[in-house]
Amino acid sequence: MGTAPVVMVTVLGGIGLLAEPARAIPPGGERLTVKTWNQTFVDTSRSTASGPTRPELPERTLVTTIYRPTGGGPFPLVVFSHGSDGHPDKFTELLGAWAEAGYVVAAPAFPLTNSRVPKNEQVVGDVAQQPADVSFVIDQMLRLNRSRTSRLHGTIDPKRIGAGGLSLGGATTYGVTFNECCRDRRIRAAEVLDGVLLPMGDGRTQTRLDGHVPLLIAHSDADPALPYSRAQATFAAAAPPVWFVTLHGASHATQWENDPTPYDQIGIKVTIDFWNATLRGDHERAFARLVQDATVTDLSSIEVRR
Repeated sequence: MGTAPVVMVTVLGGIGLLAEPARAIPPGGERLTVKTWNQTFVDTSRSTASGPTRPELPERTLVTTIYRPTGGGPFPLVVFSHGSDGHPDKFTELLGAWAEAGYVVAAPAFPLTNSRVPKNEQVVGDVAQQPADVSFVIDQMLRLNRSRTSRLHGTIDPKRIGAGGLSLGGATTYGVTFNECCRDRRIRAAEVLDGVLLPMGDGRTQTRLDGHVPLLIAHSDADPALPYSRAQATFAAAAPPVWFVTLHGASHATQWENDPTPYDQIGIKVTIDFWNATLRGDHERAFARLVQDATVTDLSSIEVRR
């Protein structure tokens, strides 16, 4: 996937208030080469809950995998949220394809739900904090975009930001995009992959799928972890514009992670088509490709409300 990974770690404090290989190819040309590295962002304004053998920590540390296309820019930014017991390292194929298609990608490892945390220390309920984590990562990516000493300098278009996530990361994406507690108005499009709508904030604030940004929901009709019927109900309740891709007979996560499955190229293509349509202004052509790429006999189908 392009050049060899480079690791760079920087610790930051505070929180800002700033506002197709069988993959898809960028609308304007060939696949781009990609540089990737890890960057550590530390939010000192919020704490990390204690666990069975770990005290409460006064900050939230987000080790974030960054993918940066080479060449000109600025590029749209997409922040990706992993699921419970997940990790950015499980999505290198998908996120690398997004970057090759012309997107800067930031994928944080959430402090209490990533697979590097011992299972007895993982706290699924910490998902309520994760929408704010996503906003913090956006803050820091835009800060680096403005810094002349950063390898991200000038590479991000701050007016073209998307959020996506798998499973519990899908709940995080719903929260940061649509929930009144933590809605980030900088987000212009959202993708939820085999995800679920959950309460956020104090549990009383409402998630209003009000159509203020385009939403792609993709879900397996055989998902053993999160029922397909819940995703259908969410699609039915969402205000347009919303797209619903069904993967027929797929599992819960493998089709999105690095595991080889018959659905891999479908997932890569439809997610890039959606980003191209919503974050690149490719609109009708990309939406037409999305419908075409999501319609595969025996494997996938799509419903659209615009």
